Amino acid sequence: MNQNGNKNMQTTTKVPVKKIEIYGLKIRDEIKEGTDLASLIVEESKKSGIKIEENDVVVITSKIVSKAEGRYFDISKIKVSKKAHILSKLFGKNEKEVQLILQNSDKIEYVIPIWKLAQKFGHFYDVAKDEKVAKELIKSDPYIFVCKVGNILLTDAGLDFSNSPKNYCTLPPKDADKSAKEIRERIKQLTGKDVAVIITDTEWKLDKFGTIDIAIGSSGIQPVSRNFGEKDLYGKPKFGGVDDLTDLLAASANLLFGQTGEGVPVVIIGGLRYEKSEKGVKDFAYPEKAFSEALRMALLDNIKFKVVSKFLDFSIREEK
Repeated sequence: MNQNGNKNMQTTTKVPVKKIEIYGLKIRDEIKEGTDLASLIVEESKKSGIKIEENDVVVITSKIVSKAEGRYFDISKIKVSKKAHILSKLFGKNEKEVQLILQNSDKIEYVIPIWKLAQKFGHFYDVAKDEKVAKELIKSDPYIFVCKVGNILLTDAGLDFSNSPKNYCTLPPKDADKSAKEIRERIKQLTGKDVAVIITDTEWKLDKFGTIDIAIGSSGIQPVSRNFGEKDLYGKPKFGGVDDLTDLLAASANLLFGQTGEGVPVVIIGGLRYEKSEKGVKDFAYPEKAFSEALRMALLDNIKFKVVSKFLDFSIREEK
């Protein structure tokens, strides 16, 4: 990986394995509403000596896409509804933030008590450079709302205050797949190169501690590989082969994005072989009722399993 290296630099070393190259691209200009992101990316890539090639994957943080699309808010000007006010009092969240979350999500699926979890388990403090600052930060926003936004789960509807002036925040693009397609088409217009574009956002992992970048929009790449049921090395059909490529690429790009003051909002990935597609991330999101239906079926099958297991245990004891 190289943040500022020359993508086409000659080398005498022969590498006998497949190689994927990942380059971080710094954006020096301030992104404003109406900024031509594709043009900016192409110009900055030229300045950095990173030539955009056919079939490259351009991975972009949602932050700069949001700014370019005017999804940038002065929270002091937000009018608060009665519902937002009540939820704010119940969960200790800023009422204007709650209002933005309500306005920009389809549904609040879960409420996670971050402050209580931090007090009990302390993971946040283990990874903080300054424990006092970490405690103050969590205490100021003690709950996270896990929201359904276009069938994708985003914490606090993707509301983001990082790398913005005080009282300003961004929300993800309304249709990130559409945004990715528009940027992709503009890059092709400017360079003649057909690339794939992925738009990412940073999310908490729900199965283990930490965050990871996920894809919220894409264009030009099959989001999920289509190898389900393909044969393994021993000729057996396998359950694998359905890699979430867009999320994998988002996570890879995050190694150069960083999350604080790195200033690298664009990553160019070269050398990856992928299937082209006009489908986007939303085409592979679970249907609206999938979670509740899966939970219902799992509950019924677990009850059946426990009843049968107890009966079998009893029968085995009787036989002995």
